[in-house]
Amino acid sequence: MEERAIIWNNLFTLAKSHRMAWVIAGDFNEPLVDEDKFGGRAVSISKSMHFKECLDKCSMVDLGFSGPRFTWSKGRELSALIQERIDRFFVNPSWYSNFPKARVTHLTRCYSNHYPVLLETTPHYQQQLPRPFRFQSYWLSDPSFPSVVSAA
Repeated sequence: MEERAIIWNNLFTLAKSHRMAWVIAGDFNEPLVDEDKFGGRAVSISKSMHFKECLDKCSMVDLGFSGPRFTWSKGRELSALIQERIDRFFVNPSWYSNFPKARVTHLTRCYSNHYPVLLETTPHYQQQLPRPFRFQSYWLSDPSFPSVVSAA
């Protein structure tokens, strides 16, 4: 039996054995759909169907993501470039009900051929200002300016 099939069967057995909240995360080495891949061979339909079947049996859902689409890259020249979304977070309904605002972000890649992937269970959203702050040089002429800056 193929190694992946053994892993997926073990996950299914684990999922049936309890109703606790859980996450499956990591490098799955397999894109799920064509949109998860750029370049190279096409996505294997049989492998992705087995993968999806396992996720369905375990009641797992993909948390989605923000940031760059792909999480792995190989090659530098466009003609030989291969990129894939293979690093993911899957959660079951119990976990999602505990962390409904959770989000996944694909961060900027530095030294590895994988992008770091961040899971935030309680993300801190930045307040969007209606327009960017702009410093006005005439503020320096106001005598109260140094004390306002010091107080801030």
